[in-house]
Amino acid sequence: MIRTPAQKIADALICLSILALITEAFLLPWINAFAYFQANVAGGPTLEHLMAVFSYDFDDGLGNLLRISLESWSHAHSAVLALFLWLVSICGAVILIQGIRILATVADGTPFSPKNAASLCRAGQACFVIAAGALGRTMFTLFREGSAALASYTALLVPLFAMAGLLCLVMSALFRQAAEIKAENDLTI
Repeated sequence: MIRTPAQKIADALICLSILALITEAFLLPWINAFAYFQANVAGGPTLEHLMAVFSYDFDDGLGNLLRISLESWSHAHSAVLALFLWLVSICGAVILIQGIRILATVADGTPFSPKNAASLCRAGQACFVIAAGALGRTMFTLFREGSAALASYTALLVPLFAMAGLLCLVMSALFRQAAEIKAENDLTI
């Protein structure tokens, strides 16, 4: 059977999504260190700050990373940032996994599957969780620092992910209806 261009593109996107998941898994241990340096280093962390954790040797670096990770939870600002970044990371992984599931059905040549509707619904829910987390972090920063929080990237994430969640839910309903119509047409033939 000849693969269509859409199926070939879906295969490539599956590979890129898996690469993104692997990259995210590699970066997870650095979340707390980044949050700690973001809260405690003027001007924000640089790559030199993060790599200085391993300046002596690898074993001491792992100990330093663990110490900084635990210390990041003792400061309110770095704890809220670390919690937000963990939330975004987990929900981002859920969205990527749901995207891989949808792309797999496209690559198989069955895009109008009820599984796609469920996957889009789960991705939409993850988008709403990110929007709620961004709203919580924005409110925390607003009460802590004042109106400057409204100009931050976190405040921008609230409407962005709320709209993405709504779009995913609408697409979920469309895919569900398309799957029902396809099932009816398959029965009439």
